Amino acid sequence: MKKLKIIGLFSVLTQLILSIVAASLIISLNVLPDFYVFLVVFVFTLLFLISAVFVISRSRFRVGIATVFSLFLCVFLGVVSFKYILPAINVLDDITTQQQTYLATYHIVVKADDPATAPEHIKEYDIGVEKSHDFDAMKKALDDIATRFDHTLSVIAYDDYSSMWNAFMDRSETGAILMESNYYNIYKDFYEEQGDSIDKYVKLLGDVKVEMHHPEIQSEDSQESEETKDVTRESFVVYISGIDVSGSINQRSRSDVNIVMAVNPTTKKITLSTIPRDSYVKFPGISGDSYDKLTHAAIFGKNDCSVSINTLEQNVYKGVNIDYWIRVNFTSLEKIVDALGGIEVYSEYSFTSTFSEEDVYFKKGMNKMDGWKALIFCRDRKSVPGEEPQRGRNQLEVIKGIFNKATSPSILVNYNDVLEEVKDSILTNMPMEKLTSLVKMQIDDGASWEFETVSVDVEYVYDYCYSMTDYGKLCVGIIDENSLQAATDKLKATIG
Repeated sequence: MKKLKIIGLFSVLTQLILSIVAASLIISLNVLPDFYVFLVVFVFTLLFLISAVFVISRSRFRVGIATVFSLFLCVFLGVVSFKYILPAINVLDDITTQQQTYLATYHIVVKADDPATAPEHIKEYDIGVEKSHDFDAMKKALDDIATRFDHTLSVIAYDDYSSMWNAFMDRSETGAILMESNYYNIYKDFYEEQGDSIDKYVKLLGDVKVEMHHPEIQSEDSQESEETKDVTRESFVVYISGIDVSGSINQRSRSDVNIVMAVNPTTKKITLSTIPRDSYVKFPGISGDSYDKLTHAAIFGKNDCSVSINTLEQNVYKGVNIDYWIRVNFTSLEKIVDALGGIEVYSEYSFTSTFSEEDVYFKKGMNKMDGWKALIFCRDRKSVPGEEPQRGRNQLEVIKGIFNKATSPSILVNYNDVLEEVKDSILTNMPMEKLTSLVKMQIDDGASWEFETVSVDVEYVYDYCYSMTDYGKLCVGIIDENSLQAATDKLKATIG
């Protein structure tokens, strides 16, 4: 009896500790309304008192029952705390703090007929670099190469990538060049648009990846607005940037998907506006009077979304102030949708996609989609009527489908799987307490949201881009002012 009681007392004490831990984590997560938090704390306290009263009784039977009951609760509380609540806190912390770093990738490029087959073969070459775009990252990449080769490099610096490319390709001033991956892809696209292939002229010997740190700098007005805005009562605007690369979410990349989302928590209305990646715009403080594709804005600046946001605010949706940004890795879309257990998405047209090796049919109306079908629906622009503009509208419908599923009670079934995928696929500057306050609001009122979608149209032409200076013309989209004004008006109406 004495030994059983000691085991029982130890179990009850452990139960008390785990109850305190679980309650503290729930409070720290801050997604449950106050009533539910009070209810949880009350239940934990009541269960502890029941266990304690029974374990100190004189009845061996009651002590035994209390011990088993308490051990069961210890297991339950441990699982809830460390398998569900703590990972949720860590995920929210990850997606709201990783913007303090970014990854940059540099390609080591030589001509296609160069005998070099490995990076170390160029250590005696003159290496061309571009010095005006993120000099610190480029220098760090050079230092990494020099350390790897254990050799002092001969470097020639150019003012822009076009000058570097011309000196390398036309005048052979350098034997190799170090080229940031996004700029390399711009040149690759240029050759493809001319019906050519960059692989006929150059080859890649390898990559150099560098991690850069930059604490996010905000103005005092911005900080004050961020601290005071109550996102559960006041309208706010979010810029959603979708990158189409594999790997880390915080690597610098062109923004292939550009969506502005106005949220009114009072009226429960969300307006989503998409604008084509090739929209021809100026980048404030960057390109001067020169124009470029909107997708290229993301590769400028230390905070990947800052130049894109300034461009959208000042040169696109004028009068619409963007409060927060969310960066999404669309290569992980398939896993996220599968983790949710699939979604329902509306298709404006019936069509068969030939995007993948296997034809996929979408009917007009609602379609049940797994991750693979959702990804194809988002990415295909050739099979669907309307091509690029319609692809943008399809992406909005997928976002609606994800939102509707993520705010439904059924998400609890796949809660852990969703967290596992989200942590590596989303990055945002929205503070964790604001994210959790939105979740708390949704749990509290369980309201249905009204969605409105609108898209900006463009007319495609060929013209010069700032990111390539005068090297060659790219396919760009001239914004249709009527559709832009309609989209701007709808965003403003939702904001109120």
